[in-house]
Amino acid sequence: MENLFVKNNDIFKKGCEIMKKLYTIGETSKLLGVTTQTLRHYDKIKLVEPTYIDEETGYRYYTFDKFHYIDRIKYLQSFGMDLEEIKKVIHSGNVDSLLHFLDLQSEKKKKELKKLEDMLKDMEWYRDYFTYFRDEHIQESIYKIHLPNRYILKVPCYDEELYDMEIRLAEKKSSLKNKEIVYRRQYGYKIDYQHLCNKVFRPTDYFVYLREKPTENMEYYEVLPAGEYLCTNMKILTNLWDPKNIQDYFENKNVPLIVLAMEYEDNLVEYNQANYEIQFYLGT
Repeated sequence: MENLFVKNNDIFKKGCEIMKKLYTIGETSKLLGVTTQTLRHYDKIKLVEPTYIDEETGYRYYTFDKFHYIDRIKYLQSFGMDLEEIKKVIHSGNVDSLLHFLDLQSEKKKKELKKLEDMLKDMEWYRDYFTYFRDEHIQESIYKIHLPNRYILKVPCYDEELYDMEIRLAEKKSSLKNKEIVYRRQYGYKIDYQHLCNKVFRPTDYFVYLREKPTENMEYYEVLPAGEYLCTNMKILTNLWDPKNIQDYFENKNVPLIVLAMEYEDNLVEYNQANYEIQFYLGT
């Protein structure tokens, strides 16, 4: 009888020890900084199941060893890994499987970082675009600047209204939407020197900037050459401009083969009143 008492007492003690190691779902949630809904979802997808579920109440209980897995899941999620990826890694029990997913996630984050860096550069570029005409040298009637290669997507212009050119360029951009082409929102025109001197705005091409050189050949793509450009500024979409200073400059010189009118908006409403920097290519 005494032996039976001792045996039952030992079982009771072991049961108490086990119960001391069990934590309710609420306690586990608070200790590990995850919601009870999250723990139930882990159980549902068989990522981390409770150590014990009371059959009568349905209450979930966790032991300390489960904390290790939950903590690792949180850590891997901080790297951007989704639960399905984490489930594959944990269930494999293989370090090489974890390394594989870490390598994949690292490459993904590098691409995301590059995209963010490019976006910051574009934002800085766009800010400079709106403040360009505030620079002191721009206030001079004629000035020279040196420019790198620039990349454009263009459409030919005919004797037509401006909106016709804009629609055709928009259609061209739309046709390339599945290609990895990033535009910088600056528009411009290639214009004929003689027409300009006669105060006639008749562009030969209408274009938009590309952030970088395309990785494949495409129609209507062009490189504007690097080199020195003579510049002046005019509101070329109005009648309030005078080409005399340009005519005087080139009077005894070779006529420039490339003339560009680059748009620089200074407001968000009347784009027809925008300033244009007229760039005359002088060579390298």
